[in-house]
Amino acid sequence: MGPTLWVALMLLWAASAEAQVVKIRFAGNLPPENSNSRAMEVFKQEVERLSKGSIAVDTFPGMQLGGAKDNLDQVKTGTLQAAYLSTAFMTGFVAKLGVFNLPFIFKDRETAFQVLDGPIGKEIEREMEKTGFKNLGFWENGWRHMTNSRRPITTPEDLSGLKIRLQNNSVHLRTFKLLGANPVPMDIKEVYSAMQQGVIDGHENPFCNTLNLKFYEVQKHLSVSGHFYDLMGAIMNKRFYDSLPRDKQEAIDRAARVATEFQRKQAAEDDLKCLETLKQRGMQVNTMSPAALAKFREMTLPVYKEFEKELTKDLIDRFAAANR
Repeated sequence: MGPTLWVALMLLWAASAEAQVVKIRFAGNLPPENSNSRAMEVFKQEVERLSKGSIAVDTFPGMQLGGAKDNLDQVKTGTLQAAYLSTAFMTGFVAKLGVFNLPFIFKDRETAFQVLDGPIGKEIEREMEKTGFKNLGFWENGWRHMTNSRRPITTPEDLSGLKIRLQNNSVHLRTFKLLGANPVPMDIKEVYSAMQQGVIDGHENPFCNTLNLKFYEVQKHLSVSGHFYDLMGAIMNKRFYDSLPRDKQEAIDRAARVATEFQRKQAAEDDLKCLETLKQRGMQVNTMSPAALAKFREMTLPVYKEFEKELTKDLIDRFAAANR
């Protein structure tokens, strides 16, 4: 064999080996230190280990590939293989995910994940698959609390007229409308500058998002309400997943379970730490009384009835009962 032929064969072998590596681009809109972004790295490490290098994952935290809506559209079309984002953004494609968004429906995170990992969660996952999304796991975004630059929120009356940024989700928007606020749908990538410039008065988000996205720099008051428990969907384009051989699918499934377990545990640990850090950074924190929260719940109950047609009364009733 001459040297020219030998080099040609080696190049052909290298190209063939490269072609056999499945590449996954995985994006998220929270900073690298957030538990969801760290879980994305756990997924990368696990799937590359389990596949013995035949799957390679590139991760893009911190809105490197756009905001949540951008990432959702990219996964839907297949230009991006995977992403994590709030399930609230996905209701336009998967209406039944809206049951997660109902105010005060979750008892606590432990009960929430029992339900999500059980028959009801599997039922909703099948709905996700019908619209082209493979669910890698339900991750935690966290209990959402209100911030604003004007005053503490202690009663629904304190929300009157305040321009509050919300995810572009019909249940969320209607909930805050019932509370007397002026809800403004907005992608997360626009929120900091909008608060800084006074376009909006405040927003609502879990403690760690408020910290990691540095919203405390442009907000004064943090009111602990826990009105929504927000979930992240770690999703993959289903056509892409289905195109893979079974051994690679199994590697993805196993890595996703490890990443999900890590994320849920880490999120619970991070939550209170982030609250303490926000206090240290100068935010004025008030916790709503049980009586005030009862009033919030009462005022938002009409949302359940209004969305019965979209979500079905049966699903709402079963989901609420399972979370008691």
